[in-house]
Amino acid sequence: MSLRLRSHSVRRGVFAALLLLAAPALATVPACAAKGPDIFARMSTAQKEAEFDGYKSQGPTFNDRVEEGKDAHRKIDLKEACYKLYVLPGDGLKGVDVTLADSSGKAVGDVLKQDGQTLLKVCVSDAGSYDLTVKSLGGSGPFMAQSWAKDVKEDSGGASGGCVGPDCDDDNGASSGPQSDADDCQAGVDLPLGTTLKGNINRRGANAGSVHWSCAASDGNFVVYRLHVEGRHKLMLDLDAKYDAVLALYRATNEGFLCDQGSEMECSDDAAGQTNKSHIESLVDTGDYGVVVSSFDGDRGEFELRATQGDAPSLDTYCNAARPVTPDVKMTDVVGGNGSNFRASCGTGDGDELLYKLDLKARSRVRATARTTAGGDPTISVRTRCEDPMSELQCSNSYRFDGVSWTGLMSAGSYTVLVDASDPQYLGNAEVEVDVAPDGGAGQVDADTCKDAKALATSGNFVTDTFRAKGDVRVSCAADASADVVYKLDVKSKSRVFVYASDTEGRHVLAIQKSCSDLKGELSCDLLTSGKNIDQTLEPGSYSFIVKGKGVEDFGRTRLNVRLRDLGAAAGACKAAPKLEPGKSVSDSTSGAADNFVSPGCGGSIGYQASGDKVYQFTLRERSHVNIQLKPGSFYNTVLSLRSDCSDPTRGEIVCSSYYQKVIDRDLDAGTYYVVVDGYGTKAEGAFTIELTTKKP
Repeated sequence: MSLRLRSHSVRRGVFAALLLLAAPALATVPACAAKGPDIFARMSTAQKEAEFDGYKSQGPTFNDRVEEGKDAHRKIDLKEACYKLYVLPGDGLKGVDVTLADSSGKAVGDVLKQDGQTLLKVCVSDAGSYDLTVKSLGGSGPFMAQSWAKDVKEDSGGASGGCVGPDCDDDNGASSGPQSDADDCQAGVDLPLGTTLKGNINRRGANAGSVHWSCAASDGNFVVYRLHVEGRHKLMLDLDAKYDAVLALYRATNEGFLCDQGSEMECSDDAAGQTNKSHIESLVDTGDYGVVVSSFDGDRGEFELRATQGDAPSLDTYCNAARPVTPDVKMTDVVGGNGSNFRASCGTGDGDELLYKLDLKARSRVRATARTTAGGDPTISVRTRCEDPMSELQCSNSYRFDGVSWTGLMSAGSYTVLVDASDPQYLGNAEVEVDVAPDGGAGQVDADTCKDAKALATSGNFVTDTFRAKGDVRVSCAADASADVVYKLDVKSKSRVFVYASDTEGRHVLAIQKSCSDLKGELSCDLLTSGKNIDQTLEPGSYSFIVKGKGVEDFGRTRLNVRLRDLGAAAGACKAAPKLEPGKSVSDSTSGAADNFVSPGCGGSIGYQASGDKVYQFTLRERSHVNIQLKPGSFYNTVLSLRSDCSDPTRGEIVCSSYYQKVIDRDLDAGTYYVVVDGYGTKAEGAFTIELTTKKP
């Protein structure tokens, strides 16, 4: 594939570099990394940004949880003001989609995603209750949200006083006239093919500052046009302006929105070496498109815009150039930015594609993985006929391990593997690998049979891979012939084992058996899903842990985090727990302390809890109102866990306080209670001061 550079000004690269220097706290966080305890620090950075822009916090920060494939909802009361709402994904989440809807169900506001955080900006003219919807982009886990507000009048940003519509005035007090409708990303002005339209951006756009084109230095005035195309064509847009102009092309969303940042296809700053000209060429299919005319850095002036279409190159040209696959060998290719020629069912279809030809002589297991080396998550699609989108067998945009992957059984034949960069702005390398194994497995893996069982690590995470494994072991919740690997664990004293799957290709189950492949001695058999914790109490003895595909088409990698906790150590800590006296502060530290407890409610994912902890006890002679809090100076990610039963470190928890609240406040009946001071996640330890107060309810 050829490499075509877009005509962006050199200043765009300089501006991007300045942005990275100005916001190191955000720019250095990988979008796909586990967020962990630093989510608090990242929210603090967001707060500084909002306050720098004149926004004030609205109520406390709130935490919630979203499961993969489900939505989390929260009602938010908003007054008349302009808002910035930050939503930060935590452990187990690749990212989140955020939607804010008014009482009629209409989505409002504009969403900006950057470096693992989501920002929703909206100006509210009608005070009321709004519905915030958070959807997982992959995985399950917690998220944190906080809103900041600024008075509408303070944020109007121009002589029009925040006016939106055809009667708004420009900065000279003149009516904007018929150009007003061109600023509406919902409607747009019709742009007929083959004609030249004149316009200007002297007035403030209806949505100025709420949408940002990728090749502009700052948000400025803009005009929006709507263009309809029938069939597959090459679309050419030419802009000639009396100022430093910017031209952007968007694919209209299913809802008809013309300026969605996630749908930008091309953006052009300078063309032919001139700052007042912009040019775009892009392959398009039947549909509506948004064409936005703006400026590089807030310039204004008149312009002329022309749209034409030509014949698109035959898809056979690209299909015949598909690169043959060498199984089990990583291939590196350049994503050249040629635009979209193919459309995968699970992708945007706007980015450049790489095509590979896969020939299978027999029914086989296949795993295709792809990653781009500088951002822009790819999509993997498998077709039986290269040029026919209806022949697509599978499509995946699921990010697993270090890239997007797909696994499945495929019959003998010839196939096309299509890797789509998705992001139309992405120019760079893509690494693609297609692994092939016999149907039924080859047995070329460690721990493939009961006899070859591998010792199970009792602390930490590791990756299993059943891709080449045979189906040798019987379990109660999976097909006998599905691929499996076997681990063994020797337990010396009564313990509790946690197994947490943070990533998986295909559906896998975990079975715990007293004797390998013996269903009578099976203690548990459960599906391993991302974010789910398997919890089992084990008496002293030897056990088999079997990771097995749910069905014969389920195989591949699974990342497991294992924690084995000796129940005797926790019971001993509880027995020796010092007493808390009402009104008396206790200062201590968890640094270097034993890790005896987990806090299911607020300590983070159980599979990743590994912090030293301390336990205290107190006794109530009568029903009382109890307040327990960590005083200022306690390490920031401290959590408190209140328990009624301390004999089992994983159960009996009444309530826990998250690390940003550090307070437990409730009525309790007479009895003895235990308070565990722990840390959120892994190695969250430090000094703390705890104080108990009681009074009659």
